[in-house]
Amino acid sequence: MTDRLATRIGALRLPNPVICGAGEPVMTLSGIRAALAAGAAGVIAKSVNERPEGAAQLDRADYTFLDADHRPAAAGPALFCRSGLGQRAPAEWFRAIAALDREAARTGRFVAASIVLAGPAGAVELAGLARAAGLRVFELNVGAPHAGEATPGAIAQENAPDRLAALVRAVREATAGMQLWVKLSGTGGDLPALAEAAAGAGADAVVMMGRFMALVPDLDTLAPVLGTAAAYGGPWALPIVCRALADSRRRVGPGVPLLGTNGARNGMDVARLALAGASGVEMLSVVMAEGFGALTRAIAELERTLATRGLAFSDIVGRAADARQGYAAAGATTSSPPRWRAFVPPETLLPERGTPERGTPGPAG
Repeated sequence: MTDRLATRIGALRLPNPVICGAGEPVMTLSGIRAALAAGAAGVIAKSVNERPEGAAQLDRADYTFLDADHRPAAAGPALFCRSGLGQRAPAEWFRAIAALDREAARTGRFVAASIVLAGPAGAVELAGLARAAGLRVFELNVGAPHAGEATPGAIAQENAPDRLAALVRAVREATAGMQLWVKLSGTGGDLPALAEAAAGAGADAVVMMGRFMALVPDLDTLAPVLGTAAAYGGPWALPIVCRALADSRRRVGPGVPLLGTNGARNGMDVARLALAGASGVEMLSVVMAEGFGALTRAIAELERTLATRGLAFSDIVGRAADARQGYAAAGATTSSPPRWRAFVPPETLLPERGTPERGTPGPAG
């Protein structure tokens, strides 16, 4: 591995931008070790919070992949699931992953604590526990998609910039000396405004975005897949995330590190998210689909993608976002024939017949 892939997120200089996101594969210390051994620059350990209902949900969790026709499958491009939170006591969990973080630091990597917001007081309390454990990175997830479906009070979202700023300021105080990353929702709110609020309140980086909530009717059972609505993500989401990144970069400027997540399946996708403004990329669904080797593969693919173009990762962060045009500028040169004609069925372009002349009434309807 060369320095071609090196990136910086706040005070962290990382050997590459590929991070294993929070989820079931890294719910154990052995899973975290496997992600690091696969080459990930960091691991966001499985999220916890202070509410027992959030941990209890894990016992009722269910998962399926969906194929291209939205049918449940053993493997597929999209992950559809209702998940729960880690079931180890937060203080104990943070101490355990802090030991792994100290090991990871020797090779320039990290292991981070993650919480899914239940309430401001709990977020501050858990932030203090993570700091006391000696962790260097704390990810505050204010955008978990399950909030509206979970037991009331177990999981919350924050999509109001003023309330988010107040929350981040409180958590920032509790995490003094740590890196504070704020993960935003994909299901509501003005993401650029939220990114600006989080950064202005002291976040070192902003992660976007959480998965979407969806309902998938099953044509065989005539019932919902998994019996419920559930979180949904897949390759289709990547362009949506890229737009959110580019819009947020325009709002907060290149000095605020952004991270992309949701939709990345390979090294080329990591490069696409970087071009849209991401200094790092969290990958998790592909690990559930393929195992930790997916991280190794993505890093190698990213290396080849950059090497063939004679570029370093730092050269591409935000390049597409900064070159983006509005519709008026992009359409300044009119094509001939007009481009729309290439994207319609041939019948649309047949000579018109029987068109009433001006002033002549058409057939009665």
